[in-house]
Amino acid sequence: MVIGTSIGTFAFSRILIPNNLTATGLGGLATVINRISGLNLQLLLVSLAAPIIIWAIIKYDRKQVFYASFCYFLFTALIGIFQKYVPAFKTDSIIATVVAGVLNGLATGIILRQGLSNGPEAIVALYLKEKIGLSIGNFFMILNSLVVFSSIIYGNITYIIYSLISIYISSKVTDYVILGTSRNYNVTIISENFQVIREFIHKELHRGVTFVPCIGTYSATEKTMLKTIISDAELVKLKEYTKALNDNSFIYVTPSIEVIGKGFSDGN
Repeated sequence: MVIGTSIGTFAFSRILIPNNLTATGLGGLATVINRISGLNLQLLLVSLAAPIIIWAIIKYDRKQVFYASFCYFLFTALIGIFQKYVPAFKTDSIIATVVAGVLNGLATGIILRQGLSNGPEAIVALYLKEKIGLSIGNFFMILNSLVVFSSIIYGNITYIIYSLISIYISSKVTDYVILGTSRNYNVTIISENFQVIREFIHKELHRGVTFVPCIGTYSATEKTMLKTIISDAELVKLKEYTKALNDNSFIYVTPSIEVIGKGFSDGN
């Protein structure tokens, strides 16, 4: 947790700010309001975080809220230490964009992978992941994009574009750290050769299959639907095999945010 927070603080204070890139999260939002209104930055940070922390105390256990608050205030304290003792990484804007994005994504992923929150906004991200399946990386991409766009009032459009690219990189790295580099897919197949396809999935892909009885509305005939979850590499093999059958099979593929069970993630 301390390592993740330290990495995030370094990216924020020693890369983003020195290279005129827009900060993200509550810190970025507080900075935007500060530059527009002149209100005290520390007061803004507390004012923005307090409602979320109060809601989190009611919604979640105190341990979760404690870690979120700890990371938030550790982040604030480390900013002063880094600014005093660590030289700024001022470089080409493109390099700064990529490095800051990777480090921010790595920092967020390290903390969230432990089931902890690196700040009040991360608690909201975890809540939305549970309720509507919005990935944590995508939540931060949406939130931070709104913050960056609001800074157009006083910012240079070129730096805003670089900031958006950095946010996108950060969101993808966060998802990779939390979910891993492999991707799994929920595949639904309707085919007359469902038994043949089932054998292929069992013997060649070594995956399970579920049969679901269904009725096609055009022909009003009973059919058998196959449902399986496979990796991205296995998906390519399954599509090629099914296409070779030449039986007008219907295939529907959706990405799975996370799969826990035998042959996939153990949930840790």
